[in-house]
Amino acid sequence: MTASSTAVDRVTRARETLFQAIEESAAVDLSFLQRAPVENGWEAPPDLLRLLYALVTELRPRHVVEFGSGVSTAVLARAARKGGGTVISSIESDPKFTGATFELVGDDSVVVALQCAPLVARVRNGCLGPSYLVDRSLLASTAPADLVFIDGPPEVLGGRRTMLPQALEYAQCGSIVLFDDADRDGERGALTSWEQILGNAAELHRPRGFVRGLAALILVAPTKAQIRMSPKGT
Repeated sequence: MTASSTAVDRVTRARETLFQAIEESAAVDLSFLQRAPVENGWEAPPDLLRLLYALVTELRPRHVVEFGSGVSTAVLARAARKGGGTVISSIESDPKFTGATFELVGDDSVVVALQCAPLVARVRNGCLGPSYLVDRSLLASTAPADLVFIDGPPEVLGGRRTMLPQALEYAQCGSIVLFDDADRDGERGALTSWEQILGNAAELHRPRGFVRGLAALILVAPTKAQIRMSPKGT
């Protein structure tokens, strides 16, 4: 099997698994959580949490990278423990939320590497915005992430306009990058800009029915995408 055919297979599997997980997510039981999630608030809403669980159990990623921790970390960890072989690198900027996430994850923390990484200003994709100062030595794995979930930074701390370029640093061909809050004005504008810049280096899917909007990007040509999203590529 050639490298190109392997890449095509990875993208095809990611796309098929994403659609399958969306269909099956409604049946996911979140009763294992310490408290019931709510639709309005800082944390990921129930519909997205169910999708995260279904996606991990169906995709069985080796490595998941999450920007912004909380109830979503607990859901990812439980799904990872069920399937086996998945580890999670969760990156949080707020020390208070970092401590709260440790408590939420509980016994499932064995599959999670949670670090508190400060937000710093960086130019990405030609825009100045927040970026997590990640300590790569604290990640759960050195392997590329098959799934990246972006649920931070919050809008009051700069939002997510510059987060896709950072997410690409952890991605590979066939990686799925999920964005919560995709219906907010800032996120909609960023998604439109990213879609124009990336062209055929990525597929952008916007499944309907999610209370706060959802976007899922599948990397087709990561190296080309990274070049296009760099300051020189804009």
